[in-house]
Order: sequence, then structure tokens, then C-alpha cells
Amino acid sequence: MKISFWKINKNFRCSTAMQRTTGTIIFDTVFLVLLVVVWGIIIWLIKRAPSVVPTHFGPSGQPDAWGSPTRHLIPQAIITVVALIMLVGAYFPKSTLNLPGYDKEKANARQHQLAAWLIRIMAAFMLVLMLLIALSTFVLTSHSVVPMLSVVVVMVVVCLVFSVMMYKAK
Repeated sequence: MKISFWKINKNFRCSTAMQRTTGTIIFDTVFLVLLVVVWGIIIWLIKRAPSVVPTHFGPSGQPDAWGSPTRHLIPQAIITVVALIMLVGAYFPKSTLNLPGYDKEKANARQHQLAAWLIRIMAAFMLVLMLLIALSTFVLTSHSVVPMLSVVVVMVVVCLVFSVMMYKAK
């Protein structure tokens, strides 16, 4: 059985939703499994955490606010909701994505498909950020901004690469 991550229907117009392929089903399933695993790790870390933990880090990477470990659940829940909205939004790139070189009305099937994959990949990076936030709060003793910034830089590079790919797909 051949798995097609980049199946293109030339006659497809993105008026309502993207078509599901084997690749998108696999990606979505792996994403949801990883989401459950990340939340399991976060809950485990919260249960092991002391009664007071850092809740905010300044530009230098040093904690500048402290609070209960359960207070950490609020930003993680917000990131989870955003990631899930992005995952669902990947099936509707015409209404969820606004990038240079991506004309929603004139885009071809390849551009719509690239836009949908960009949204999915960014949702996956949200999981990485969630895990890094939890690890930096509950596990690491020396806090550095380098891991977070490196993930953000990779996210920006991925957006730029996909923007160029969508522009060239005209």
C-alpha cells in the first residue's frame, strides 16, 4: 500500500474543505497521540513539582514570577486549544491562512495543499513549545531562552520556506 502525503487532485477547488489523504490521517493521528503524551508528561511533572514553581521567565531566562504548579495549566490549555484549532483549520486553508504569495481565490490545488501542511506543522510545533515550557518550569535548574528561541526560529524558517514553495507553485 502506497502512502500518499502529497496527493493532488488537479480539479480540486478549495471552496469548503480539503480532502483527507492517508498522509493527513496519519499525521492527525500521530498529532493527537503526541498531544495525549505531552499532557501526560505535563500532569506527571505537575504532580512531582514543589508547591511553588516559577510561572514566568524574564528575557535573561531567570524566573521573575512564582506560583502554584497548577497555575501552569492555563497557558498549556490555551496552547492546546490553539493547536487543535490549527489542526482542524488545516482542512480549511482558504479561510484560515493569510500569507504573502497565497491568493486564496486564485490558488491552485498545490498551493492549498502546502497551506494545509504548513498549518499542521505549526500545530505540531505548538506541542514542542508546550513540552519545552513544562520542562523549563518543572525540570531544568538552569533556565535558558535558547531552547524556546530555537523552536521559534525554526517555526519562522518553516513559514518562510512554505511561503516560497506556495509562491513557486503558481
